[in-house]
Amino acid sequence: MAEQNSIRCIQLPLVEWQLILPNAAVAEIIGYSKPENEGDGWFKGLLNWRGAMVPVISVEEMCDQGLLVTGARTRIAIIYNLSGDKKLPYAGIILQDIPRAYLAEEDRMQSLKSTTECEFIISRADMLLEQLMIPDLDAIMAAIKQKLNL
Repeated sequence: MAEQNSIRCIQLPLVEWQLILPNAAVAEIIGYSKPENEGDGWFKGLLNWRGAMVPVISVEEMCDQGLLVTGARTRIAIIYNLSGDKKLPYAGIILQDIPRAYLAEEDRMQSLKSTTECEFIISRADMLLEQLMIPDLDAIMAAIKQKLNL
């Protein structure tokens, strides 16, 4: 029997899109609370999470793909900065619903170049009828650092 190549992921629901990230990139999913020090546009402000001030963003607004709507099921995904930057160890991505576990299996998915023309989305992975967007976390963190003048 051949070894199956798979990665345990989490599917993050946005307004129009579904992001997919490996479980290891997500520190925690928390209930939505309005960030302090409100920002503008895609940068929503800073949120105190476990003693750290975490910048909160809307990925779709970064890509000019719709406006954020918050409601009872809105969550924030606290994402690790995988580059290990001590000035910006985390970022929060606003979600529209409760995320779900996802097993990304190589032989069941088709990887496509992103059709969004957004610098913050690397690629798209299609699974049956779902289009899962793969974010460029390095580009997202760089944009946040620039916004915060870090």
